[in-house]
Amino acid sequence: MISLRKYRVHLRNRKLWLRAFLIGLTLVLIGHVVIQTVGDLDTYPGIDLRAKVVGARLLLRGMNPYYDFRHELHPDHLRILNADTYSPALLLFYTPLCELSWKVQRVAYFLVDWVAMLLCYVLLARVFPKRAPCTALWAAFVLLFIAGFGFRFHLERGQYYVELALLTAAASVCLFRKFDAWFHAFPLALLVLLRPTYAICIVCVFLLRRVRHAAYAACLCVLLFAATLPLVGLGDWRSYVASIRANEHEALDAAYVPAPRPSGAMGNEVAEGIDFSKSMAGPGYLADRTLIGLARSSVSPELARLLHRIAPSEHSFEQLNTLCLLLMLGFDLTVMVGLSRGPAAGLIPIAFVFLAPLNLELFAPQRYGYCDVTLFAPLLLILAAALERRKCGGWALYGVILAAGFALPWLAFHFDAHVQLVSFLQYVGILAVLNAVCIVKACKRRLFQDPCSAG
Repeated sequence: MISLRKYRVHLRNRKLWLRAFLIGLTLVLIGHVVIQTVGDLDTYPGIDLRAKVVGARLLLRGMNPYYDFRHELHPDHLRILNADTYSPALLLFYTPLCELSWKVQRVAYFLVDWVAMLLCYVLLARVFPKRAPCTALWAAFVLLFIAGFGFRFHLERGQYYVELALLTAAASVCLFRKFDAWFHAFPLALLVLLRPTYAICIVCVFLLRRVRHAAYAACLCVLLFAATLPLVGLGDWRSYVASIRANEHEALDAAYVPAPRPSGAMGNEVAEGIDFSKSMAGPGYLADRTLIGLARSSVSPELARLLHRIAPSEHSFEQLNTLCLLLMLGFDLTVMVGLSRGPAAGLIPIAFVFLAPLNLELFAPQRYGYCDVTLFAPLLLILAAALERRKCGGWALYGVILAAGFALPWLAFHFDAHVQLVSFLQYVGILAVLNAVCIVKACKRRLFQDPCSAG
């Protein structure tokens, strides 16, 4: 008995030292990333942030932010250097930055992104199971997201996907805690308005038998949409849809037309005294992680040639992409129906609610490495559920995703010839593992199972 008690104390001490080591390592990594990204802030101006700020300026002046940027005749402070493909509702969120100097805009948004990223973890930590090792989840958060190149790329460009991840985390907490007041559906409604592909989340919530929450979210979407009309108008929303379609057709053209096509600003890229031609070089994360991106040789020439043999013309490839999109939509809804047979507040069903739009976006016009942060909430929720059941391979799943998310990017940047393919496979691999976990969970909930029983 004495030796057994000593052994338990020894194990407990080893766990304490391991936790201390992991926490210390993650804090060092966070400090390193802060120093690194502050240096990027001083070096790169953030061309995607400018597109949103200038788009907001144009909206406030009653002008169309979705005009063809290659024929722009506007003055310097209204000159868009990249095509604007953001929703009008999203552009309105950048109105507080419109009249500030560019340096102030850049620093303010940089701080907002960092705070939003940390808040994501703080919110999700409220729903982690008590038996799940929080140190491992914290380490996964830092290694997969904070220290990942995708977050650095996101900060350099001035993108908005961290804010989407924050809304996803808030919506996940509301669903898990079964908060069904109308204002608890606000994060989900706002998520849909800022990124319309997330509309499938409302359908998934309805399939989870959270009818009131889904109804409130849908009604809030309509109300928020109506609230944008005095500043935006239906014409701007129609222009936004047309801009997305034009972007898709331009990407398809680039896959089948040999002649090079313009991919950025035309002419001078200096605006308001800032040189926006400076951008971080990250070939793996500049690859377009969609089916259309594969056809454009953005990832691998071999994969592009294979797709061209399957779909020899632009029209046939567009039909193929549409068919794959519909099949993925059917897959999302089928898995969601399977997951709805158990408790609606389970971590895995809630994670799949926000995994569903990411599956659909594989067939969107474009998706780059800064979008990786949107994986944050579903990945951490599924990890938490897996790590809670340590006898069911939780640590094995954690190790696989940790290797795919952290080791592969470092390997990729040491093998330049294949960096785009490895980076693409890393993203799709994580998606595949998460979907596989959800499929297994859905299959375990048999038709004869009581809907109210544990899933």
